[in-house]
Amino acid sequence: MKRERDGIIFKMQEIERKYLVKDISKLNLDSYEKKTITQVYVYHDKITTIRKRMIEKDGNVKYVYTAKIGKIGKFSTEEIEKEISKELYDQIQPTAPVNVIKKDRYIIPIENNLKIELDVFDNEFKGIIFAEVEFPSEEMAEKFVKPEWFGKELSGKITNNKMAHCSRNEIDKILNNY
Repeated sequence: MKRERDGIIFKMQEIERKYLVKDISKLNLDSYEKKTITQVYVYHDKITTIRKRMIEKDGNVKYVYTAKIGKIGKFSTEEIEKEISKELYDQIQPTAPVNVIKKDRYIIPIENNLKIELDVFDNEFKGIIFAEVEFPSEEMAEKFVKPEWFGKELSGKITNNKMAHCSRNEIDKILNNY
């Protein structure tokens, strides 16, 4: 569920499942919407994650500030987003050293008006590919049957925030355990 007030998007719940993808060679990525996302995690504790994103799409750039709060249910978190100016984006700095996450995101429509967000990572995490699917309900997320090309499920096991705070070797060890 989403609602907007004063330019702030309140996603009461972000319900998603995440999968590791090993091979995308059979996908025609050029046929899907693409965004290049650079994200920096500026703060995190046990229940809160705050990040800033620069999103480039079709020659346009937008800057977004996001707060994720808590875990609700098996696949859900609360999320609040606000588009911000470049000046504010540049002023917001992490509270500790972090890896900058850079990825190309491809939006792939699937059945039931769902979309796969295929994240192909660059920089330190080049070669890692995740597929995320957001759902309107926990029930729908629970019943989801993944496409054959999806690999192991990573929901609740690894996040971009975790990647921002770990080395490539640490992330590879986590991924190899699943």
